Amino acid sequence: MSKKTKKILFLDILTDNKYLRKEIEQKVYGGKTYAEEMRQAFGLKSSQFISKDASRGKLPNPKDYLAIVMGGSVKDPVKRQEKPWMFRVYKLIKLAQRQNVPILGICGGLQFTVKALGGTVIYNPKGRNFESAPTRLTNYGKRDALFKSLSSKITVQSSHKCIARGLRPGWRLLASSVKSPFDAIAIGDKIRLVQFHPEIRAKNAKALARMRKSALIAEGFVSEKDFPQLVKSFKDTKKVGQKILGNFLKYFVQK
Repeated sequence: MSKKTKKILFLDILTDNKYLRKEIEQKVYGGKTYAEEMRQAFGLKSSQFISKDASRGKLPNPKDYLAIVMGGSVKDPVKRQEKPWMFRVYKLIKLAQRQNVPILGICGGLQFTVKALGGTVIYNPKGRNFESAPTRLTNYGKRDALFKSLSSKITVQSSHKCIARGLRPGWRLLASSVKSPFDAIAIGDKIRLVQFHPEIRAKNAKALARMRKSALIAEGFVSEKDFPQLVKSFKDTKKVGQKILGNFLKYFVQK
């Protein structure tokens, strides 16, 4: 495959449950697929972007793509929770690193990549992070191209219950927040990981909250009384998200 015909690969790790996938597509993305939502968030044409369900069939060779993007996942890459297809994803991530293929890991994508490259993922002792919350860039983050032209404190959409336990030697912390101490990580020149969701809009976060209402109340994350305020609390982060995604394309893919 020549460089001119290569596309961005969206390796879809969202879920291996087709019924849950359909529910998410209908209730959160208005009938669109997660892949389509991601493509539009990047501002890419259909001819520049291709999606592969990571839980089904043989995985492709990373070298055939300009870059790999992985988004959120309902699967947690922690011991005794992993399925065989997840280990195949880990192998693809390791191969992509060896081939120097750029990777952007978002939320679950961060966690899968951390696990694949020798790190550890744990359930956050501070509990679920589901909010529009500020994250602060470290000194590394302020200089990193992923956050170019952004302020040192940005508001992002977070939706996760797992986090990286720490950084391996050579990994650089780019951003940190109260509930997400490892909110953005750099691994080498080509791999960038964010625990938050630059692709998610406030309307999607609100829809996700409504979809998960019963579960959020049952686990004690929010009360029935306070649930309406949770929905109202999600802020518009579109400009920040677009800048981060655009920076990945400009400085890590097109170099």
